[in-house]
Amino acid sequence: MNKGLTLLEIIVALSILFILGAIAVLAFSNYSKNSLLGEARARVISELNYARSETLASENKSSWGVHFETSRVVRFKGSSYSSSDTSNVPIDLPAGTTISSINLGGQTEVIFERLTGRTGNIGSIRIELTSNSQASTTINIYASGLAE
Repeated sequence: MNKGLTLLEIIVALSILFILGAIAVLAFSNYSKNSLLGEARARVISELNYARSETLASENKSSWGVHFETSRVVRFKGSSYSSSDTSNVPIDLPAGTTISSINLGGQTEVIFERLTGRTGNIGSIRIELTSNSQASTTINIYASGLAE
């Protein structure tokens, strides 16, 4: 009885390993893309919630807001955004993500009302991968000031 492996058995085994490896690489790639979008979404929602909570707390007796740009968001104090204000807090989106669409009734910022936390800037923000515009997530901002 022969105890060795035939060439056909080796080729079949290597083919199976190759296919399993390709599936694993594809799954990891999709996970990595979803992870980037999830991180970008979490940063934006976190900044919206932070600005709203600062407004509700009447921090510095002022309202707060969030300004949206392509690759970052900027938390600011006051009833309007000024790019030259030194108290602005810019937060970069993760590399590989971009804000592709800002639908806030023609505005590029959300400003929260003191005492209520409400906003008149309702709509949505779309974040997508720079390498694949089909991979995206949308953040909805409601009149109550809540974002999801």
